[in-house]
Amino acid sequence: MNTTPQLSRNGASAGTESSKRSYPVVRIFLPLAGLTVLAMILAVVAPGRATPLHAAAPAGKHSSQTASLSTPVPVTKAYPQSRQGILPPGNPAANIAPDPNFLNACSGRNYDDSSSCVNSTLQAIANGRQAEGLPGMVLPTNWTQLSPEQQLYVATNLERTVRGLAPLTAMATALDGSAAGGAAQSTDPSPPAGFPWSQWGSNWAGAVGNPLEAMYYWMYDDGMGSSNIDCTPSNQGGCWGHRDNVLLGLACQPCEMGTGFNATGYQGYPGWAELLVDTSGAPATEFSWSQVTPNLPGAAGGAGLTAPTVGIASTPDGGGYWIASANGGVFAFGDATFYNSLSGIHLSQPIVGIASTPDGHGYWLVAADGGLFAFGNAGYYGSMGGQPLAKPVVGIATTPDGHGYWEVASDGGIFAFGDAAFYGSMGGHRLNKPVVGIAAAPNGRGYWEVASDGGIFAFGNAPFHGSTGGIKLFRPVVAMTPTRSGNGYWMVASDGGIFAFGDASFHGSTGGTVLASPVVGMTAPSQVGYWLAAGDGGVFSFGVPFHGSIA
Repeated sequence: MNTTPQLSRNGASAGTESSKRSYPVVRIFLPLAGLTVLAMILAVVAPGRATPLHAAAPAGKHSSQTASLSTPVPVTKAYPQSRQGILPPGNPAANIAPDPNFLNACSGRNYDDSSSCVNSTLQAIANGRQAEGLPGMVLPTNWTQLSPEQQLYVATNLERTVRGLAPLTAMATALDGSAAGGAAQSTDPSPPAGFPWSQWGSNWAGAVGNPLEAMYYWMYDDGMGSSNIDCTPSNQGGCWGHRDNVLLGLACQPCEMGTGFNATGYQGYPGWAELLVDTSGAPATEFSWSQVTPNLPGAAGGAGLTAPTVGIASTPDGGGYWIASANGGVFAFGDATFYNSLSGIHLSQPIVGIASTPDGHGYWLVAADGGLFAFGNAGYYGSMGGQPLAKPVVGIATTPDGHGYWEVASDGGIFAFGDAAFYGSMGGHRLNKPVVGIAAAPNGRGYWEVASDGGIFAFGNAPFHGSTGGIKLFRPVVAMTPTRSGNGYWMVASDGGIFAFGDASFHGSTGGTVLASPVVGMTAPSQVGYWLAAGDGGVFSFGVPFHGSIA
């Protein structure tokens, strides 16, 4: 007979102290502010296996870190949905009972990484995420080769990154030790003495055989009426406490994690614990997120490119870039973070472009039918998806604040969303060659359209600096990107030939070089250089560092 799964959490901020004593049916927290006694709540979930229970204590913030997470961030929003991911202090309106009920497929007696257990729990997580307009969880391809502790680390980061939060950088050796102790002793771990921290939070779970089970209860079934023993009518502040810890707002300079698993930690049954910490310096680590992303489908080094590359976007500091493929795959390099993709999801029309948010914490993908898909902290402000179009959409450009964007069609039609204003278009005008791309003026009060013959059409206060329209080209132009000042721009042809205008400098090209695949896009993080992306995922760097490629 299975025993009752149990879960708890704890947390603190710099300048405070906390301690906790555990009893069979009551959890007592002794913060400096006073004493709170939290009663256990039980509810029947499935015959033969009692309800998971969990307890939690709020995670605090350093008094000098007053930034609030009061505004929920729109995440991974795809038309025609209007829902968004939820971040603290926002929480789901109600508990979501696991569907399917993975308790019937997973063992509560032993570590259970069977395909039936994992698949059942992933289906339940997908259903839970659907209420927030989020895609299902996609595990790294080497999931079964990871240790239980590493799996818990990965699952936590996957719940963070899908909502636009930074991943925990690595599993710190010292924190892993604390978490291991928590898993063995059925208690919430805390940072060890001497480990620097500005804020932290921790969760504990018992009698669940797989970390995905614990993650489900922490994230989707943690409110009033659940088995969260911190969440009672007299202590509603404890509701969704585990979720708040998983989604804790961290500065990540760096942020580290500790995870623990003990096969008999809870009354002879499996015990799990995790500890999320904002720290400083360079603590010793055992496993990092950079070892995970190469094995995530749609991330660099993962399942690989299964559809042609269609575009490239850089991070604001030029330390990395994303490559997008026609099937919605996203590949991150350098300091670019992978915030999920459309890999494995059926699309009505192929992806044709990618654009990054101003702070580099998200990106948009646009499809040929105008469908818009937002990831990370990229907001969804509408799209042409589902609307009749005279010609397919071929590109996207964003406003400086990231609160709007323009879609451009091959006939030059412009579609403005959010705070993006309409300044005119070539829609309805005769074109010698189709429009292939768009670039926004840095001040957001205008834009350029570029045609495949190199013709430039300037609107708003975007100045015209010249074009190759009327000049015979060896290969068609496929993309353009402006300089930071807006007083110039580059165009790139499919053979990698570069055409620079205004204050845009020529830093080199692949023109005249035999390429394995044609160039499809370009991006420039600064005046000093640019990257070109080829259809096979190859990247060519000129004046800027090379951070990797798929080819």
